[in-house]
Amino acid sequence: MTLSVSSPQYFYQPGAMPRFTVHAVSRDGQPCRFNMGPKFVSVVIAAGNRRIWSSADCVSGTGSNMVVMAGGKQAVLRVSWDRRTSSPGCSGTRPLVRPGEYQVSAVAGPLHSRSVNFVLGAKGVSGP
Repeated sequence: MTLSVSSPQYFYQPGAMPRFTVHAVSRDGQPCRFNMGPKFVSVVIAAGNRRIWSSADCVSGTGSNMVVMAGGKQAVLRVSWDRRTSSPGCSGTRPLVRPGEYQVSAVAGPLHSRSVNFVLGAKGVSGP
């Protein structure tokens, strides 16, 4: 199984919610089961080595979505981010993050995607 993450934009204007798509692709020739639920596949935002947010931190309910995938087939998870920090268990305050460059990656247990960079714009600054 391999994971990849993408964003439809590199630059997000102030107030725009960043959106991400995670693709899980089965490399096995036989059908396999994989949990694409938000508690099992998380989108993680970082600034350098500092973790800022994870989509798995504030999931309610079971957060499970078991899918069966055959070789070469993919499953998709779409996630948006409210530009606030988070911590495991969704505890503490959730301040807005500052404008700047961030990295997004997808994680499912031992599986990690490559990181993708994106920018949160500041008021009065236009995109690249």
